[in-house]
Amino acid sequence: MACTGHFIVMSLRISPPTLANASPSVALEKGAYYRTRGFHKNGNLNFSDSNIGRRRQPRKFQNAKLIALLLLSLACLTCFGMAYYLFKTRWETQSQGFPRPLYADVPSTQVNVSIHTNILSTEERFLAYLPHSGFHNQRIAFENALVLARLLNRTLIVPPVRLSNKPIPYYPFDRLSQQLALASKTGLGHCAHVPPKLALPPECLDYFDSTFLPWDSLLNLTSVQTKQKLHVRWNFEETWITDFLGISGEQTLYFRDRTLYQYRFVDNTKDVAEKTWYAEDLNLDFLAQQTQKLLFFGTLFGSTRLRLQEDFHRTIRKEIREAMMIIHPTLEQVSESIFRALGGAYLAIHLRASEAKFRASSKLNAQILWRSLLNCFFNVTSVDVLKMEEQTQWTTEQRETSSRTAPHILPPGHCIPLDDKEKSHLALVSRLRCHPSRINSFNISSLGPHTPILYVATDLKNPHHQPLLDPFRTVFPCIFTLSDFKHNLAPLNQVINRIDGVPLRLHLLPFVDALVAGKAQRVVGTKGSTFSYYIEDILWRRIHGLPIKERG
Repeated sequence: MACTGHFIVMSLRISPPTLANASPSVALEKGAYYRTRGFHKNGNLNFSDSNIGRRRQPRKFQNAKLIALLLLSLACLTCFGMAYYLFKTRWETQSQGFPRPLYADVPSTQVNVSIHTNILSTEERFLAYLPHSGFHNQRIAFENALVLARLLNRTLIVPPVRLSNKPIPYYPFDRLSQQLALASKTGLGHCAHVPPKLALPPECLDYFDSTFLPWDSLLNLTSVQTKQKLHVRWNFEETWITDFLGISGEQTLYFRDRTLYQYRFVDNTKDVAEKTWYAEDLNLDFLAQQTQKLLFFGTLFGSTRLRLQEDFHRTIRKEIREAMMIIHPTLEQVSESIFRALGGAYLAIHLRASEAKFRASSKLNAQILWRSLLNCFFNVTSVDVLKMEEQTQWTTEQRETSSRTAPHILPPGHCIPLDDKEKSHLALVSRLRCHPSRINSFNISSLGPHTPILYVATDLKNPHHQPLLDPFRTVFPCIFTLSDFKHNLAPLNQVINRIDGVPLRLHLLPFVDALVAGKAQRVVGTKGSTFSYYIEDILWRRIHGLPIKERG
């Protein structure tokens, strides 16, 4: 532009008439852009700047703009830093892991914190294992671990109970260890504090599907702890053993199982008469001779995993199994209120039919329960049971199948018939508690004019609309399920795990079902269910002052 400007000046000096008479467009094309601009007061054009016709701004004003720009940049950086900090610490809570100090502010009525070891002796030796599956599979593994640790004089490293609608199934040792580490909630404490109206961040999507509780928040382990040492483990990361116990890999003897039934523990190597699913037997004497600081097992689940023949060993196992009683105060309060609402006298069944393991055989299992109620508790003969089946909604195919696969109603020792006094009491309560609207008009029962109330503990959704229970209604027209006691269940809404902030209502409902069934006059459960076995063998018998039934 500077060069062009000089060319214009020269043209003015040489031939002004020619340019003066030229058209505006021609003049512009030739560079006479000055025609569209005004002159300075002195009549001269300012060609010292590359932007023709613009004033140079004062240096003072330019410095002010530069300072403002710097201040704006600094403000932006500060805002970004604050936003990043708020994002990283949003809904922050101290519950980033599960250290024991977190229990300091937990009411003793909700969480018993007695399981711990304050001082680790240099001579102390340990035993650890990996839990998996649902609560009652974890409970059986816990029982076996307690027995082994007691017999081997080792401190048991106790993992927490994992309650979840998505249990971690069994895997071989290494993979199970990895799965447990991935299920940890370390670093996710903020998830429990996300406001309800906000969407959960990606890392929190399955946060509320599971929760971890100490065993002594559900079970009374006082008697167990008087005879053996327990040390809580809350972190399943591989480094935990080294970081918290100071035990290296060289000081650990691993028993890395490859299948669910890899190892069985025996106290008599000559006892090989009965058949077993287990691939290998580990003798207790052999384990007692191992000098490693830690014996680390994979799964310890299995009611028959400990093959104990010595009376002393069996006594220890019995003591430990007797301690497996639910003692949670809210669960006891809720179950007792339902027990009273039922009149304190009723029969119960525990029917598992929703999980994949029981879904395929749900009709057969339901029919076995139906037969057991009649044959075992009311002494109805098998012939009469079959006649009653013909009048129910059991199909011919179901009756034939159940007759072939389940000729015996209940194994010996389970059947405790009702005496006349008990039958009269059950009938009286039924007459007082059962509103006519609840009683089906079709009743083929030969048990008397007022059959007992039947409580159905089950995992079925909407049980009152389940065809699977229709045959029960023909004999026991007054049926109740947990869904009939919503008002009694209200206290569960207030129970929150103070460790991870997860509401416990949904996780505790099965325990309420079990306790109500356990308080019944008689109860019978689903074959092959560890949950049903717990109710029949331990819960019901302890509640009614009877010795527990042992399996294995």
